[in-house]
Amino acid sequence: MSEPELLEDLLARYRELKDALLRASTQSESNQLIGAITELDRDLRDLEGRIGKLRSKLRTLIERSRWLSDDTSSITVPGVAPEGAPLHSDKLGASTYRQKGWDCIASGDFEDAKQHLTRALELAPDDIEALSTLGWAQAMAHDYDDALMTYQRVLASNPQDEQARVNLGYICLKKKIYGEAVEHLTSAIRAGQDRKATLYGNYYLGLVYLAREMYQDAEAYFQLTIELGPAMSEAYFQLGRTRYLAGRKADAVSAWREGLAANAYSPWGIRCRDAARAVEAGEVPLLD
Repeated sequence: MSEPELLEDLLARYRELKDALLRASTQSESNQLIGAITELDRDLRDLEGRIGKLRSKLRTLIERSRWLSDDTSSITVPGVAPEGAPLHSDKLGASTYRQKGWDCIASGDFEDAKQHLTRALELAPDDIEALSTLGWAQAMAHDYDDALMTYQRVLASNPQDEQARVNLGYICLKKKIYGEAVEHLTSAIRAGQDRKATLYGNYYLGLVYLAREMYQDAEAYFQLTIELGPAMSEAYFQLGRTRYLAGRKADAVSAWREGLAANAYSPWGIRCRDAARAVEAGEVPLLD
């Protein structure tokens, strides 16, 4: 997809959500849009991250060019702090590094993200948002032991942080500590104060039971996830995967077709399309 097409797709999805929210007449109808809103927000963060990284490269290019006069050293690229910019306070400096960390996460540069977020915590050790973001960067870099300790620190500071508990559940899932994963995820779901935590709590529980080959339980949680986020195409993919592994190929194709219809342009929507086509052609779908 070209960049103009990508922007047009993002705008179209925004307009659809805006119209749907305006038409919603009940809380339940609004809640059904949570998944689509979450996915659009994630795609926008990804785009922002790529733009931020390109801006940083431009800043570096300006500073390193031997052909530019000294007068150009004061050029400021919008949205990027110049090298050596004075920090007005530790809190302000921490927020700058925290944002850089987020930008790196969005662009997939998890090692740089960890460095920026560690620096943010050096400037403001009590910045829980930076600590939580560091935990996610560590998890995305597969540093699960470090991430586990980081999120335990977050929960020690705020035991009511449902996002942190969900992330702990995800990390335990990746470490195959399934009992603790279930405990953290169900705890977040029971609290029920954070919609995003509830959405992903159900999704990760589905993955836990899928990993344990408890297909009936996994299917139930993926269906709950889809009820909360009808546009969350990865949930449809995992639902289809669960059904396929349980030997229900026709039902698996049905789930994947629904996932494609829910979000045809997302990476998971494309995976749903490819898996459905493979099964219909008598081939083994790519599920990992």
